[in-house]
Amino acid sequence: MSVHPRQRLAHAATLLAGATVGSRVLGLVREIVVAAMFGASDARAAFVIGYYVPFFVQRLLIGGTLSIVLIPTISDTLARDDESEMRQVTARLFTLVLAFGVGMVVVGQIAAPALVRLAAPGFAGDPVQFVRTVALTRVNFLAMFFLALAVFATAYLQALRRFTAPAVAPLAFNVAIIAGTLMLGPRMGITGLAVAWVAGTAVQFLVQVPAMHAAGFRYRPQFDLSHPAIRTAMRLALPAMLGLAIVEINAYVGRFFASLLPVATGVNAVAALDYAYEMVQAPVGILAISVATVLFPGMSRLASEGDRVGLRQTATLGLRTLLFLTVPVSLGLAVFARPLVQLVFERGEFGPPATGAVAACLAAYATGLVPVAAYYVVTRTFYSLKNMRTPVAIGAAMVFLNAALAFALMRVMGVAGIALASAVVAFVNVGLLLWMLARSLGPLDGRRIMGTAGRILVSAASAVWAGWMVAQRGLLDGRFVERADLLFLAFGVGVAALVYLAACALLRVEELALVRGLLRRRSVRTVP
Repeated sequence: MSVHPRQRLAHAATLLAGATVGSRVLGLVREIVVAAMFGASDARAAFVIGYYVPFFVQRLLIGGTLSIVLIPTISDTLARDDESEMRQVTARLFTLVLAFGVGMVVVGQIAAPALVRLAAPGFAGDPVQFVRTVALTRVNFLAMFFLALAVFATAYLQALRRFTAPAVAPLAFNVAIIAGTLMLGPRMGITGLAVAWVAGTAVQFLVQVPAMHAAGFRYRPQFDLSHPAIRTAMRLALPAMLGLAIVEINAYVGRFFASLLPVATGVNAVAALDYAYEMVQAPVGILAISVATVLFPGMSRLASEGDRVGLRQTATLGLRTLLFLTVPVSLGLAVFARPLVQLVFERGEFGPPATGAVAACLAAYATGLVPVAAYYVVTRTFYSLKNMRTPVAIGAAMVFLNAALAFALMRVMGVAGIALASAVVAFVNVGLLLWMLARSLGPLDGRRIMGTAGRILVSAASAVWAGWMVAQRGLLDGRFVERADLLFLAFGVGVAALVYLAACALLRVEELALVRGLLRRRSVRTVP
């Protein structure tokens, strides 16, 4: 008996989300350890730039491009059912990754000073901060080499619809970083954190190697790039790289402007912005990326078969599912921002001034969580159609809008204004992408999506209000002061979840059927 696509989506997304939850929890533990050791200090801000500069280069040249190009390329090769051809294609792609990775590390060691001046001009005026950031950048270029290999392994396995190893690998990654930071941080300072990241990325690749071998990957160096599939992948790579450059530049706009803000009460704006960004990315990783990752291989096959109706229905399903999952999280993070930051980070070197700055940024970021999540499904729909141009063109305009808004709002709101600018741009970006997607695929059932969004918003608002009424009984002067306060917060979140589900049932939110099916471990009712 065939399994309905909704059920396949539900079970695959649950498997992936379960592993992702574990890695995100460990990622949060990692950030707690870092916050306790380094707070929101200049050293932490130096690491933020020292990591994200190499990450930008790696993602642009290798990592992000692979995740977009490799899956459609392998899907097309699999459709021909030729195992020998599959091995040739993947071996040649891996050779390219190795070559680009080594070149990236070499160039990164030389270009680090110029890259830091470009990414964080505010650091150039402080010789100590600048030298520290350059040194960390050079170390983290080594981490990016291993991360590129890990991304290849992940993309290869996901293209074959093997999601377990790619989802579990970040667990080992975070464990290695936590252990390395605890061992090296006290002796080496912030450099110890960078060394721990190198070890973590190496582990992330190595734990996927057995799964790659089991899936049939056999590597023999092959430098012949004349294979049609390789030429197709390289042709798609350039627009994919341009698209990723736009996305990553948008992400760096905030850090660029934050580096220009003065350090106030020991809180560096770059560090505060990064802590808030990491917190809001946790639900994006657990919810949005899990759903989009599961959908993408199927989308690529539907596009290859010319089934635009099926592709449109799959995209719509993904958007409605994300609305159901992310709207309550967005409201909850905005309302509970300060107590959450206090609970998670306020210890050691992370004091009340840092809490205030990070909480303000978190609340601002949270307002844009829904469009940020939707972006992953919408762009992967374009990528499945091998249409990289549209996201690139719209994203380029968003860079200028983001820069203008960030510059204007930070003058009024400080670092929180930079986060709010990012949220506003996310709404505009996804709105334009949806409009263009509808022009390409036909109507996306907007009335149904908006109706679902309205009912979900009412349900989520009711849930967050109920949760706050319970949780605030554990607050004294807006601060958590006892262990019992954690129980109040946890109880409040539990009440909010129950109220949300009950309100969704009362308002007949269709996506609730998906959750019921998951909880009962049986077929999900098909919604016509």
